[in-house]
Amino acid sequence: MVKEQKPLRYKRVRKVKAGADGTEEEPDFNGPIRNVTVALGREAILTCSVTELGSYKVGWLKAEDQTILSMHTRVVTHNARISVTHENQRTWRLHIRQLKESDRGCYMCQINTNVMKKQLGCVDVQVPPDIDDAVTSSDVTVHEGGNTSLVCQARGRPPPRITWRREDNKAIVLRSSKDGKVEQYKGRTLSLVRVDRTQMGAYLCIATNDVPPAVSKRITLNVNFAPVVKVPNHVLGSPSGNNVTMICLVEAYPNTINYWLLNRTQMLLNGAKHLVEELRHSYRVTLKLTVRRFSEKDSGIYTCVATNSLGKAEGSIRLYEIKIPTTTTTTTTTTTTEIPTTTTELVTTVTTLPPVQTTNFYDAVERDEINEVDTSSSVQSGGRNSRRRQQMGFPNNSALLLRLQSASQILYCYSVLVALR
Repeated sequence: MVKEQKPLRYKRVRKVKAGADGTEEEPDFNGPIRNVTVALGREAILTCSVTELGSYKVGWLKAEDQTILSMHTRVVTHNARISVTHENQRTWRLHIRQLKESDRGCYMCQINTNVMKKQLGCVDVQVPPDIDDAVTSSDVTVHEGGNTSLVCQARGRPPPRITWRREDNKAIVLRSSKDGKVEQYKGRTLSLVRVDRTQMGAYLCIATNDVPPAVSKRITLNVNFAPVVKVPNHVLGSPSGNNVTMICLVEAYPNTINYWLLNRTQMLLNGAKHLVEELRHSYRVTLKLTVRRFSEKDSGIYTCVATNSLGKAEGSIRLYEIKIPTTTTTTTTTTTTEIPTTTTELVTTVTTLPPVQTTNFYDAVERDEINEVDTSSSVQSGGRNSRRRQQMGFPNNSALLLRLQSASQILYCYSVLVALR
């Protein structure tokens, strides 16, 4: 019995106002319910404030179909995403978690008085943009000079805004507009007039409505046109032994079949002698042919050919050998030979003769003509001997021979005198 009285004691804490006739005063709303706008997947909360609820009860319904969601603190609906909370039975809140588009609409807060009292609060569900592929253009192909339109449509709440721009960040060409070229274009339909090859590429349709995330779709514009070949160098020359590379620039769509010819008869393929390369970027292709170890026999007319379903084009390059003149170089080598100095030693063999009598040389020569020389007077002897030497053709300095004591000395001195003359 005590446990059953607890709720009553709790209720007695509340002060219930009575009317003039002593009956319980009816509760009322304390202000309107504020509408809420919530993004898809989030939680929406509607708040209903009441005064002097007393023994009355609050309920929540969905206004559109009068579906009862809760009665006082008890949730009636089987929707697990819905719950109810309150603060001292004055502030009642309806919670809708993981919001869906189907939750959009108005909800009713009711008080079960004799004459039912109610308030409405609405939930708006914001939905991020989503491109509708069913009505949006896919890749488009047009002949050069023709017209075409790109269409993009998206769903979302609020309704998405559509913006166009090129993926390569180039300007969008609008020949039908006074703007001429724009960085971006706003609108569901992008109209392109007299399309040329420079407008070829990917266009982005971007849908936004301030509810993240924004979405985009990539639409490729293809422009068909016949091949065009450009040759940077029509004549090339090279010495023998070098690797020579020739280049052709091709523009075409659809893609072309490309090949090289030598003298318009021989098709050139990859191998030990030739290297064939293709570098493709959008509708442009760079064709390269490398001739390895070029020689005179490789000279001739090289032709690059490009063909697709719309036509054929070619370009020619004349390759010739550059003759390098032969230079004769004469190298003179000077060799220096050192001749060793040979020293010849003159060896004089002196034969010792028996001692001879000391005799004046000139006296001996003139023995039969002059008298014996008086050696006691050196002055007279010197003067006479000098005159004799002059008569015989000897130089004056031969006086040193006056005292030679042997025949060998006389012979030696004579040889020296001959050399001095």
